[in-house]
Amino acid sequence: MNRKNILITGGLGLIGSTLISHLNRKNKDFYIVCVDTFSKNIKWKYLREIIVDELLTYEEFKQRKEEYITNADQIFHLGACSSTTEESLLYLYENNYRTTIDIIELFIKCKKSTGNLEKKLVLASSAATYGDGSNGFKDDIKQLEKLRPLNPYGISKHLVDIYLKRKSYDSDVLSLKFFNIFGINEFHKGPMRSIAHWGVESILENNSIKLFRSLNPMYADGCQVRDFLDVDKAVEIMVYLSEKSYGIHNVGSGQTITWNEMAESIILKLSEIEKNLKIEYIDMPKHLEGKYQYFTCAEMSRNILSKELYPKKSEILEVLSNYSLDIYKEYK
Repeated sequence: MNRKNILITGGLGLIGSTLISHLNRKNKDFYIVCVDTFSKNIKWKYLREIIVDELLTYEEFKQRKEEYITNADQIFHLGACSSTTEESLLYLYENNYRTTIDIIELFIKCKKSTGNLEKKLVLASSAATYGDGSNGFKDDIKQLEKLRPLNPYGISKHLVDIYLKRKSYDSDVLSLKFFNIFGINEFHKGPMRSIAHWGVESILENNSIKLFRSLNPMYADGCQVRDFLDVDKAVEIMVYLSEKSYGIHNVGSGQTITWNEMAESIILKLSEIEKNLKIEYIDMPKHLEGKYQYFTCAEMSRNILSKELYPKKSEILEVLSNYSLDIYKEYK
C-alpha cells in the first residue's frame, strides 16, 4: 500500500499539533512532514504527544520547498503570524500573504505537472476577514469583495482569499476561515491565547477573570459574542472538508456564546479548587478601540458538513471547563 505524504506548516501550533495527533490516530502509515519556526521553546512539549517523520525549520523548508510540495499528497498550510494586534503590514505581507501565495503557486504547478488530481492544499484563513460583521459571516465567495477587516492581520488573510478567487484557484484549494478556536496547546501563544488559557492564568493571579467593558451600547459588559469552538472539533471539521470540498469555508460552531458564559464555565469548574472566584470588567485598551469585534458567528448553512460534526453550545462549554482544569494544573 502506498503511504500518503502529508506536509503541515505551523505543525507545532495549536491547530497543527492537534491535526498531527488526529492523523497519528487515523492512520499509522501516514508520512508526516512538520514545518515550524520554533520561535517559542515551549513547543517541545507538544512533540511528546505526536509522531512526525520529518521535523523541519521554516528556513530548511524554504530551501527545498518545491521538493516537499511536489512529494506531498496533502498540504495543510497553517503556519502564519496569528496576532490580531500585529501592526506591521510588511511583516504580515511577508509571513502571511507572500509565503502563502508562493505555496499556492507551487502547489498548482505541481498538481498540473504530475496530473495528480487527488493532491490537496488546505489553507488557514480567519474570521478576522469578516470585520465587524456588517456584511455577514457567510462563506460565500461571491461576497468576498464586500468584506472589510478591522486590522492588518485580517487584511493579510483576506487578500489571500481574494487571490484565490481572482486566479480561479478556489476549485483546487480549500481555504478555511477559523473562528475562535481554543485548546490545550496554546502555551506558546502569549497574548493571543484563548480564554481557556488566559482566563485560568487570571484566576491564579487575581482570583478573577477580567473581561473588557463594552463600548458598544448594544452589548452589556461581557455580553460581546463569539463563535467559540474547541480545537479537536475544529480539526475534525477541517479533515472532513479536506476530503469533501474546495473553495472557502467557515470553521466554527454556528453557536453564539458570550465572554461571560465562557468565563462562568471556567469559574464553575475551578471553584472546586479555588474559592471566591469572580468576573471583573476592565477598560478596553486604546489600541483595540475601533478594531474590536462585538459579534462573530459562523454561518454554517452550506449543508456540506454531516450533522454529527455540529457541536451543541452545552458541549462546547463542557469541553472548555474540562480543558480549564488541565490547563490550571499546568500553570499551577
